[in-house]
Amino acid sequence: MERREILIAGGGAAGIIAALAASENGADVLIIEKMGQLGKKILATGNGRCNYTNYYQSEECYRGEEPLFAWNALQKFGMQQTVELFKSYGILPYDRDGYVYPLSGQASCIRDILHMQLKSTGTVIHTDEKIVDAQLYLNKKTGKQCGFTVLTDKHKYFTKKLVIATGGKASPIHGSDGSGYKIAMGLGHSLVTPIPALSSCMLDEKYTKDWAGARTNGSVMAYSEEGCLMCEDSGELQFVAHGISGIPVFQVSRYISKELSKGKRPYLIMDIMPFYSEKEIVCELLNRKKKYSIYSTGDIFKGLLNNRLVAALIKKCGLSLKKPAKELPEASIKKLAAVMKNWRMDVIDTGGFDKAQVTCGGINTSEINFDTMESKICNGLYFAGEILDIDGICGGYNLQWAWTSGYIAGIAAGKIA
Repeated sequence: MERREILIAGGGAAGIIAALAASENGADVLIIEKMGQLGKKILATGNGRCNYTNYYQSEECYRGEEPLFAWNALQKFGMQQTVELFKSYGILPYDRDGYVYPLSGQASCIRDILHMQLKSTGTVIHTDEKIVDAQLYLNKKTGKQCGFTVLTDKHKYFTKKLVIATGGKASPIHGSDGSGYKIAMGLGHSLVTPIPALSSCMLDEKYTKDWAGARTNGSVMAYSEEGCLMCEDSGELQFVAHGISGIPVFQVSRYISKELSKGKRPYLIMDIMPFYSEKEIVCELLNRKKKYSIYSTGDIFKGLLNNRLVAALIKKCGLSLKKPAKELPEASIKKLAAVMKNWRMDVIDTGGFDKAQVTCGGINTSEINFDTMESKICNGLYFAGEILDIDGICGGYNLQWAWTSGYIAGIAAGKIA
């Protein structure tokens, strides 16, 4: 059985930074990663450019059963510390409206430089190796816990300190399969049910194929089955064949997922003309009807909305695209305007874990000390990253949580080791 001071389960963003932090204290560190390379999910962030943090930070940017858990941890190691640490590694920041990217504009540079840093610290890295179990190791004489035995599909290890940074369930193609939950629960921890977050929404509507490929600036509000507003956001909405996507939809999707997980039917309300009132839209359409009376109903929307979005709108209102504009009753124009401002969409599903960017839910943070990321249940056990019940909004917040929790866990484990 191989012996290590610190074993880190998972070689993603949180696991890598935990290893680097632990090595600052001269600890003997081993990372075990089941994928063929470290940091695979890092490469996919920010459309390959890696928005690794955000200059704007507030407690509302982090969510969970105990969202203040994340905010308290961020006071120990937050955005500024992350930027400075990365600069010391050679990753210079580029600020784009508060969104922080590497100056090179390449996610691969962050993964590669962090990997270079690991090599320089002497951290041992095992890839293509999956952890299947972890158990307490008890001193045969005293009966007291003095570490952990970790079993993989290739080997057996003893470690004094164990950091679980295996991620959640989102984006399994990058290695997140929820396997860390089982290990943590086997060591006494409880789980807040994991559900997809930062995902698109699938709609129970007949017009979605008509609008596929359209984009527009708008706002979206998520409502519970009972009609309670849960969350809202605005920005560029993207329309796809199965429903609706875009950052505003991602931001509200965790609340939709929670309702769906309870067997309820949440819905969205969309405003595709956010800069105009309903009355202004009615007046504009009436003027267009008069001016372009010889043209079709669809034609009077030119310059207002994307043609594909117009086709979906007309179908939603039960009208015909080709009907002459002069035959369009004022009542129908008012209906069109009302839908443009308050377009209700019944949601039947999200994109699921395959399409989700992050997991909502995870290991219960009430069982973790935010000062150290150490378990309150099991001495020497630490957690970092998405495995915990913390998820951030879009904009670099989930990676910031990985850096924050990973650094705190690594420093604490390294000092003790």
